[in-house]
Amino acid sequence: MARQEMRPPAPGGRPRGLAHTTLRRTRAVAAVTAELGRRVRRYAWPSSAQATDRRNRGYLRDRLVALPLLAVVAFGALGWAYAGARDDSAYLRDRAAPALVDLADARASLLIAQGEAERNLDEGRAAELSGLSDRYRTRIARATQSLNQVTRSGALTVAEEQELRVVSALVVDYTSRIGRAQGHAGDPVLRDAELSYARSMLCSRATDATRTNPYPACPAATGSAATSIVDRVTGLEGRLRARLADRAAWGAGGITAVVVAALALVLLAAGLWHTVAFLRRRFRIRLSIPLAAAALPLLAVPFLTVDALLALHAQHETVALADALAERTSPTVEMIAEERPFAGPDPRAVETLRGRIDENLADGRLAALDGTAPFVFPTGLVVAAVIAGALHTYRREYLVVTRPGALA
Repeated sequence: MARQEMRPPAPGGRPRGLAHTTLRRTRAVAAVTAELGRRVRRYAWPSSAQATDRRNRGYLRDRLVALPLLAVVAFGALGWAYAGARDDSAYLRDRAAPALVDLADARASLLIAQGEAERNLDEGRAAELSGLSDRYRTRIARATQSLNQVTRSGALTVAEEQELRVVSALVVDYTSRIGRAQGHAGDPVLRDAELSYARSMLCSRATDATRTNPYPACPAATGSAATSIVDRVTGLEGRLRARLADRAAWGAGGITAVVVAALALVLLAAGLWHTVAFLRRRFRIRLSIPLAAAALPLLAVPFLTVDALLALHAQHETVALADALAERTSPTVEMIAEERPFAGPDPRAVETLRGRIDENLADGRLAALDGTAPFVFPTGLVVAAVIAGALHTYRREYLVVTRPGALA
């Protein structure tokens, strides 16, 4: 058997061919990039020396390919980015923000109801006879309604909807425990036992009420210890806020689409301008009606850009307001706002934050452009078709005229 010769490995244990392959690939990429740059420069700033028929034909052929392609790329990327910004605003306005407001309202209402129940049951047999206060019943009904609205909002995942159903079932069990405590209002031992159990269902780490703070907040637990109603509601708020912030943030795909759309739109505008100038100089066409019509949709680009920037700004403001809903609202703030309705809106109240979110998202768009996002890319296709048809007609007429004997 013939002995095979082994090439000595390159220093460091790597094959010698790897360096040559990398070098060849680098040179190839550099050559392609240089050629692409040269073609883009020739396209955007064409030479004024177009005196020969061959160059005229080549100029028309290049425009026939480049301009429709740029129109498709420009309006496709613009439509994708603009639709994404509009969809994110719609998600925040119609789903995420209302769900966060309802979760904050349910959390505060349950804690207020707990404080009212404790105050009423401290009266002993009077609470057994007269029942709990209207405020307790109102807040329990309000919390139940808010949880039901979150379920119908469409902002939660399937697993989160299942957890919210568990929360609703715990609220029902919680109210039954409060009812039992009311039934034992004359027996301090049984009353306090039922009330303590109800409090543990609501909060994992309950804080005792004081004279200055009759409606204390409840610090939420995390991990395996997060089993109470407030813990679960706070966890849902956190996950929903994270999705809201993710939809409001600039993603890599959106940034790439914006850059591609901006470059393609600039090249498309420059190409149309130079093509119109070429036709006026070489064909004696003062104004190409089809190309002028194809350029009209470019006038809408500044308005779409402003609308998208307003939407992004409103989304970022909504993220800050969502954080305020989770961190600044409290039962005490809600009670102050309820008892002093003419003192002016409290910036930390749930209703005040709800109004600011709605106003912010409503102002974060140009209403006249509602419903235009799905038509951006089809408009680009129409522009590409008009440009291609016009340039094909001009090129065909030019070839007929310049053909030997065509004028005879």
